[in-house]
Amino acid sequence: MFSYLRRYTPVLLSPDLQRPAKSWHPLLFMLVAALGMTLMFNAPFYAALQTQIPGQPGLQICLLLLVFLLNLLLLFIFAHGTLLKPVVLLLFFAASLSLYFNQSFGVLIDRDMLQNALETDPAEARALLSGALLLHLLQWMLFPLLLVLMVRVQRLAGRSYAQHLLAALLLLVLVLSALGTSRYAEFASFFRNFRSVKHLALPVSPVVAGLSLLSKSVKAQTQPPFQLLAGDARRSESSGQPKLLVLVLGETARADHFQLNGYSRPTNPLLSQLPVVSFSQVSSCGTATAHSVPCMFSALNRDNYDEAIAKNSSNVLDILQATGVDTSWLDNNSGCKGVCDRLPSEFLFQQSDKRCSHGQCLDDVLLDGLARALKRQSNGDRIIVLHQLGSHGPEYYKRSAGQDKKFQPECQDKQIQLCERGEVVNAYDNSIVATDRLLAKVIAQLQQQQHYNAAMLYLSDHGESLGENGVYLHGLPYFMAPQAQTRVPMLWWMSADYATAAKLDAGCLAAAKSSPFSHDHLFHSLLGAFSVQTSLYQPALDLFSGCRAAG
Repeated sequence: MFSYLRRYTPVLLSPDLQRPAKSWHPLLFMLVAALGMTLMFNAPFYAALQTQIPGQPGLQICLLLLVFLLNLLLLFIFAHGTLLKPVVLLLFFAASLSLYFNQSFGVLIDRDMLQNALETDPAEARALLSGALLLHLLQWMLFPLLLVLMVRVQRLAGRSYAQHLLAALLLLVLVLSALGTSRYAEFASFFRNFRSVKHLALPVSPVVAGLSLLSKSVKAQTQPPFQLLAGDARRSESSGQPKLLVLVLGETARADHFQLNGYSRPTNPLLSQLPVVSFSQVSSCGTATAHSVPCMFSALNRDNYDEAIAKNSSNVLDILQATGVDTSWLDNNSGCKGVCDRLPSEFLFQQSDKRCSHGQCLDDVLLDGLARALKRQSNGDRIIVLHQLGSHGPEYYKRSAGQDKKFQPECQDKQIQLCERGEVVNAYDNSIVATDRLLAKVIAQLQQQQHYNAAMLYLSDHGESLGENGVYLHGLPYFMAPQAQTRVPMLWWMSADYATAAKLDAGCLAAAKSSPFSHDHLFHSLLGAFSVQTSLYQPALDLFSGCRAAG
């Protein structure tokens, strides 16, 4: 045994490892690698083809062939010389990671999902790491590691290699052209009707998404000067006490798990005893924080939203501040996604507090932040934004304290797909109970102060899938996302003095609770709430305008 190890260990540890009698041509290596990654990782893609276009085996095979050719094209473009093996490993790794999140959570890796992943904080990232992920990567990376370690690739002269590559590339383009031309009508119809399936094509789909995100980031570095919007904005002067609006920006809350919206479980035990209006038909701008938060505060709407424009121009909070509204942002999430960059801001998750662990805090810290903010009185109107950690997954059980854990047992595994679905729902619903307590205490703080006519608006950024149809978490492309990810709760509370000063009819607002609203309404509703007059203001998108008395 030891003599065997002494004989072969030096060979295995040598740079070229155990060389076969004849080395492989680099194009052959690429061909085998492309075939391997196509066959290994595209079972979900092929299963989707069988579901979406049953009884069409010819088209199914052609689409799978298309994925193989595109994977091969990736190697022809990026994998040359000393980069050949590292690029092959990187592509297999990208495919393995994408396959894990798709099979485990039903997540599709597109540009928005990649951006959301890159903008998450370390604590959120750790919540997705698990032993199952490591085991999955070890299993699916075994073949490419053996391929890279055991196969010696010929080193061809530059001119000879270029000639071979050019010939192979020309042949590949001809085959792709022939396939695309002969099947154009079928391909066009398929990708138009089943756009989501393309995100299952591995590893070409996540690579294209990454290149798209890279292009977007490069463009963002060369943006034109910041554009100041609503230069004509003016506020009507008001007499009496100043207004205070506390805007609670929720995280990952879905409307159908709010008792106030008809959910069968008592997830709003405190708010259900208070005079709040719960708007039950509210749609989000996106399915991830990185998209929804900048969108909901921008002058753009969901249909024409462009992140580069939104982040490079005034949002509604900038406009309110410019017109004299005292504006501030208290954050217990992973940041404001650029919305608060020009505002007085406090990032509470960075503090040392017993309620905080590994960069994440219970939302109770927002109550302390609000109390401190209210001690600093302002003579004018004021808006304070509280950005929750809310119901952020997958570790929902960490979002509620002991007093909020009404539903048991909870799923306490970050691999929520391994838990009984009832346990996942219990942990999630407990996080909604925690939000209920937070909002009730915000209202209590506002009721106790005497300096302002106060109101509170709560609105979540997006919803969450809890295992319906095998889908978990959020971030699916909007066109295919279920309502669980796009239908969000929105609540309104106001003091009697605020209602009188703002001339708002509480009964009228309650009657509109089932009307269709969306994140598009936030920009104009905040302008209207502070009587800001500007050409950008659209009364039809002000959720209060129809209930505000004239004069």
